[in-house]
Amino acid sequence: MQQEDDLRALAKIMDFLRAVSIILVVMNVYWYCYETVFNHHVNIGVVDRILMNFNRTAGLFHSILYSKLFAVLLLALSCMGTKGVKGEKLTWRHIGIALAVGFVLFFLNWWLLALPLPADAVTALYVLTTAAGFIGLLMGGLWMSRLLKDNLMDDVFNNENESFMQETRLMVNDYSVNLPTRFYYRKKWHEGWINVVNPFRATIVLGTPGSGKSYAVVNNFIKQQIEKGYSMYV
Repeated sequence: MQQEDDLRALAKIMDFLRAVSIILVVMNVYWYCYETVFNHHVNIGVVDRILMNFNRTAGLFHSILYSKLFAVLLLALSCMGTKGVKGEKLTWRHIGIALAVGFVLFFLNWWLLALPLPADAVTALYVLTTAAGFIGLLMGGLWMSRLLKDNLMDDVFNNENESFMQETRLMVNDYSVNLPTRFYYRKKWHEGWINVVNPFRATIVLGTPGSGKSYAVVNNFIKQQIEKGYSMYV
């Protein structure tokens, strides 16, 4: 269905934003820990020129915070578009702790670069705190999307989580059988259709005695097939 395609496209966009956010963090580490990168001969000339151009045109590395702010902005956008599985045990306290720890480790670790330690040790500390802070911010953002805002007692039979979007388009051809439906989704009732566009492939109807199989399905099959000028074995 169209909605499922839209959700998949949205998920790809969110993954892309998160990937760009991670790339910005890596660029930040590469730039501000360049001494260690150069000493270990892992610097790449093309990357150096690209980052120099970024800095010259956009001022991305004029401050250690700029690239981090852009990374967090993209991370926040990716988390806003992510709908995780709801968790009853998650609270704003857990989210606040994760975001606070992530913020401190991610943004307030600039002073590590000025420590009178070997370059490798400084780089290791900076990378460790930056990565831990980024993960903390990511966890906090994802938990926000999973926060269960409504009390489960408002939906004791879990109807909201068990409902899903169904087909609402009427698809008709010379042999189709179309059964009207009514379904509950997102606290609203919707009108839909069960479209049997190729009944020649056989259709099975299951249900307990008295559940309405003949009234809702079999009679509609017979009626619509007679109206379209053909019949099938029932």
